[in-house]
Amino acid sequence: MTSMTLPLRIFGLSLVLPALAHCSGGGPEREAPAAMPAGFTYVDEVVPGVRTDLKYSGSDNFVGRPLAGYRGRRAILRTEAAQALRAAAEEFARHGCGLVIYDAYRPHTAMRDIAAWGRDSSDRKMRTRFYPRISKKQIFEHGYTHDISEHSRGVAVDVGLFDLKTGRDLDMGGHHDLLDPVSATDSGAVSPAQRKNRHLLRQVMEAHGFRNYSAEWWHYLLRDEPDKTLYFLFPVRDDMR
Repeated sequence: MTSMTLPLRIFGLSLVLPALAHCSGGGPEREAPAAMPAGFTYVDEVVPGVRTDLKYSGSDNFVGRPLAGYRGRRAILRTEAAQALRAAAEEFARHGCGLVIYDAYRPHTAMRDIAAWGRDSSDRKMRTRFYPRISKKQIFEHGYTHDISEHSRGVAVDVGLFDLKTGRDLDMGGHHDLLDPVSATDSGAVSPAQRKNRHLLRQVMEAHGFRNYSAEWWHYLLRDEPDKTLYFLFPVRDDMR
């Protein structure tokens, strides 16, 4: 990844953060108190029946441990994104499917944590499961992660589907955060049934205001988001009001 500076606002403060390759452990940010800012909500309070499996709250992710800022397991989004997700969930139910969330709002502190992990060339313990065909350096070079994330704006969500009758996850031809070309939504390396599941996910999500990131079948961004420059640091907790 080439070096550049990226202007952004965190809690209304104008900041300029260095690009990923130059992120440091310190910085002007300070983690906010455990309070949810106005305009955010727990997704399970808006979307009935949603299943939540926040991967960065545990160890089943490409870093192999909980990321900084994840202290709970309830998904959080901007209210507009949660409401759009509710409309999508209602349509999925008509197809016999439910929604499972792998990530939603992601504190910017987690992105700094990923940056620090990226600089540690000795830590490759999750490579076999999450990036088997690329090097750790290529995770950043290929754009699977960046120095900042739209997740930290509260308008991006990583989702999959499960069968409402059996409770089993629909087969998407690869798990969340498999950093590999096979994860592209239109990959020709998956079976017709797996591609059909991916396309159902995309069709319904896009019909309700989300846009898919083509390299990752699970990643969706709210098209009409309220503020594209404001990023947040408050932690993911289960007890905020």
